Amino acid sequence: MKFRNLFAASIVATSLLASPVVHAAGLNSPVHAMFGKTKTIKLTLLNDSGAPMEVKAGDDVIKLEAGKPVTLSLAPGTRVVSNTTTEKSQAGSLIAEVSSSLNGATIHIK
Repeated sequence: MKFRNLFAASIVATSLLASPVVHAAGLNSPVHAMFGKTKTIKLTLLNDSGAPMEVKAGDDVIKLEAGKPVTLSLAPGTRVVSNTTTEKSQAGSLIAEVSSSLNGATIHIK
C-alpha cells in the first residue's frame, strides 16, 4: 500500500513541477505566431522637390510626382530610400525607417 501512495505522490509532484517548466520553455509560442497578424504602418510621402522622383520602400520602387501625395502601408522596419538624386539628397540616402511612431504621418521630401 505504501508503494501506491509513494507512486501517486511522485506522479502528482512531477506533473506540478513539469507544468511551469513547459510553460517557461515557450512551447505554446508557435500557436500565437500562426494566428497573429502582421501590423502595417500607414504613412504618406509628399514630393516637395518640384521634380518627379523615385523612392524605394523595401524592394518596391515608387514614383512620386511633384506635389502629389502617395499613401503607403508598410511593415515596421521597412527602409524608405531615395532612388533618384535631387538637389538635397543623393540616390541611396535614407529618407525614413518605418516605425509605429510614423503611423498616419506625412513625410515631405525635398
